[in-house]
Amino acid sequence: MLTIITTVIGVAISALLLFLVRRDRLHVSHGASWTAAIIVFAGLGFAPGVVDEIAAIIEVGYPPIIGVMLAIIALVIKLLLTDINQTHLKVRQDRMAQKIALLESELHAMSQQNAGQD
Repeated sequence: MLTIITTVIGVAISALLLFLVRRDRLHVSHGASWTAAIIVFAGLGFAPGVVDEIAAIIEVGYPPIIGVMLAIIALVIKLLLTDINQTHLKVRQDRMAQKIALLESELHAMSQQNAGQD
């Protein structure tokens, strides 16, 4: 019964991620990482015993903790990448605001020059 439940969950999550990537709900730059996540979820859905085998190889006493650890690691990496992207966008936004301010200043100076010439 556990295999059926994990298979259904794995396939459902894989289908959802695939749908979101195909409908451009997730940015193209994240497509490769989400494709990897789709493959992992589908693979673990069809073969949940793999985690038990990996746990035996690396001598982990409680196999489900491997999934929890991997999920925490994935979330921390995702948060880090999101913060990096957000910082990049903030710097870009600040630079654009500065450029607009300079252009407005130049435009204002030009309009004053043209008004003075008339």
